[in-house]
Amino acid sequence: MSNYELHASETSISIPRVITVDGVNYYEVMVKCGLVMWTVNRRYRDFDDLHSKLVQERSVAKDKLPPKKVIGNRSPTFLKKRQEALEQYLKEMLIFLKVTMPREFVEFLEFHRYDIIFLAQNLACSFFLRGETFLAKSKKYGFSVLELHAISERLKLPCPATEAADSALNFSHIMDFCSQLETVIVLPTKNSLPMILYDDDSEKYIPHALHKPIASSNLIPSQLRYELSVFKGLKNLLIYGISTENIENVGGLCESLVRIEVYKSEIKHIRQIALCDDIHKNTVTELDRSKEWRNLRHAVFKENQLTEIDFTIRLFPNLKDLVLDKNQIECIANLSALNNLQALSLRCNRISECVDWHLQLGNLVSLNLSQNRIRLLEGLSKLYSLVNLDLSCNQIEQISEIDHIGNLPLLENLRLMGNPVAGSVDYRARVLSRFGDRLQEIYLDNEKGNQTEYDTALVLSALRISAQASQRKLHSLLLPDEEEQQQAVAGTSNGTR
Repeated sequence: MSNYELHASETSISIPRVITVDGVNYYEVMVKCGLVMWTVNRRYRDFDDLHSKLVQERSVAKDKLPPKKVIGNRSPTFLKKRQEALEQYLKEMLIFLKVTMPREFVEFLEFHRYDIIFLAQNLACSFFLRGETFLAKSKKYGFSVLELHAISERLKLPCPATEAADSALNFSHIMDFCSQLETVIVLPTKNSLPMILYDDDSEKYIPHALHKPIASSNLIPSQLRYELSVFKGLKNLLIYGISTENIENVGGLCESLVRIEVYKSEIKHIRQIALCDDIHKNTVTELDRSKEWRNLRHAVFKENQLTEIDFTIRLFPNLKDLVLDKNQIECIANLSALNNLQALSLRCNRISECVDWHLQLGNLVSLNLSQNRIRLLEGLSKLYSLVNLDLSCNQIEQISEIDHIGNLPLLENLRLMGNPVAGSVDYRARVLSRFGDRLQEIYLDNEKGNQTEYDTALVLSALRISAQASQRKLHSLLLPDEEEQQQAVAGTSNGTR
């Protein structure tokens, strides 16, 4: 971001061209402050309004602004001359007002959108006037990464003279407002939330506005770092599209945060969240327990690029709910330390096997594995605390796979729609038959069975039990003959020796 106080001598204004839209002429004003630049499109009437205010309130001479012209004001020659004259006017105003930088001049050039000091002052004024109203309705507020970057950089600077002259611009209003918030939403740009929420194409997702310049500036959201130490009582943090690696300092959030949600970012590892402000996160081999997020109960890391659940997930020891939907995870790991974990969602990942998951998820109540690549269910057979299981839209073909979960004593809700097995004849009755005496307790694909399905299921269950008994009896009859053959073979071997 620009910092006019530091780069006043490196600030310049020009009008490189005139843009005509629907017969209206706009003068493109280009502002450069240090390495930051942006453009603002203004009509002549905007210049005239600005000049009237400066004449009235800042003692600017009336004849400084080029005069109006009613006839011939659209000819290329006239527009070129006016363009040059307006550029000269702005340069003179910048020299005249460079020390005081009045609000009307700042807003005309949009310093309040791209400059650290002026953006912070704009926020301070907003919170001074409307902060109490915001907080009375909800202790929740959405910041763009540009605003958080400005706040973070402003923390490092001394108080500007303009703030001392106008108490409404004082940075303390931001500090006070932020310290009372309970929920903060971080966005790439201020207006990007609807775009982010309703783009559901995760496979081809390119974070909206993340690598594109903000409005007409050369500022890139993904390059802006920020800290969160100003949020003293924060309980919920939601981050959309921005990597958590942009966070320089989490402050006391490890102690206060109850919920964290990270959506549609480019993070590939849990450590980029759990150790977001640690510059050595990528080389950590042992956990520092002082960095645990002790009060964190709910974590949603959805539509990112996670490929694994690395060992830093243990820094969230008291998690109850973990959502990892729409990532690139192939297997689970490091979850055995999360003794309080009750709900896990891995929808839309790349999981094809569930080997001995009870060793990782002993106390799980709800498990969502929909839209993966699962064929076999044996690895779920010992999740005895499971109540809700979503296996919809996988690759389960054999009805016999249901036997592995049919004996789970607490299972009530099972979803299998979208699997090949769901297309078989009497699918519902055949699945319910695998639950024996509990079949009437089961909601299959969000519905309880009807009496016809129960009757069919009981018949199928009886036939299966009878067939299994016959197989056991046949096996017991054949077993002595097999033993005699084995003894004979053994005797022959001994005789040979």
